[in-house]
Amino acid sequence: MCTLPSMKITRYGEPCPLCRTPLFLDVLQVRSAQSGFPTTERVTRRRCPGCQATRPEQWTEVMQSRYGDA
Repeated sequence: MCTLPSMKITRYGEPCPLCRTPLFLDVLQVRSAQSGFPTTERVTRRRCPGCQATRPEQWTEVMQSRYGDA
């Protein structure tokens, strides 16, 4: 069985729903063995360090209602 290489990256995403600062997105990219370009990407986590630290309950509620995760 051939396993495709994957890579974890972090990039900016849409604004935080609580403070409007761009979210950090942790993204898992799966790459093709024949190409250096990602074939699929999946956001594994969204982060806003300020809101997660100062408003953890609101953060969790908003992330679950908007994206189904926290």
